[in-house]
Parts: sequence; C-alpha cells; structure tokens
Amino acid sequence: MSDGGWLKSVFIIFFGQLVMIGLFSLFFYYTKDYITGVSVISGGLVYCVPTLFAGVFMSRASNKSAALVLSKAYIGTLYKMAITIALFIYVFKNIPINIIVFFIAYAMTFITQCVMSYVLHKSN
Repeated sequence: MSDGGWLKSVFIIFFGQLVMIGLFSLFFYYTKDYITGVSVISGGLVYCVPTLFAGVFMSRASNKSAALVLSKAYIGTLYKMAITIALFIYVFKNIPINIIVFFIAYAMTFITQCVMSYVLHKSN
C-alpha cells in the first residue's frame, strides 16, 4: 500500500472508531446515565487517540531503508504506550467513570480497529 493509502486507512479507521464510540455513548447516556455515557467516550478515546498518533507517525516512515521503517515502528509503538498510560492516569484521576463500561468500550474500540483493518486491507 502506498504512503498516502496507509495514512488514509489510519484516518478511516479512526473516524470509524469515533462513530462507534459516539453511537454507544449516546445509547448508554439515554438508557443508563451520564457517567456511563462518559465512560464509553473515555474508554474509546483512550484507545483510539494514541493509535491515531502512532499510525500517523509510522506512516511518515521512508521506504528507503528497512531499518528506518522498523525504527519508526518501534518509536511509534513507544509513543502509543506512553500516551495510553498518560490517558489512563488522567481518566482514572480526574473523570468519574464506570470502570467496567470503560474497559468494555476500550475493548470494543480495539475490536472495531481489527475489523476495519481487515476489511480495508482485504479490499486492497
């Protein structure tokens, strides 16, 4: 896949995740309460925002050298882990959440990414 195609896939997956998060948070906001809706949004964003940053960073890798591509992948993964840890700390310290719903939303956002990646790359 070309560099532009890879970056396009990253953004398509990110916006697909945002739609899923938005729909689930609205559902839980109206069927449960405000805290549950915020928990879904928080859990989803804690997963998809670091993934977006890592994907954009890694998509800028030059194809000139395998070592350069590999180093960008490692650094992108480290960025993703650091941002994820920081967001977990922020959410747990500052936002009232339902922890079970938070982790379910986190997992559902991961599953959304897996499914969308498979579908996008299968079509290419």
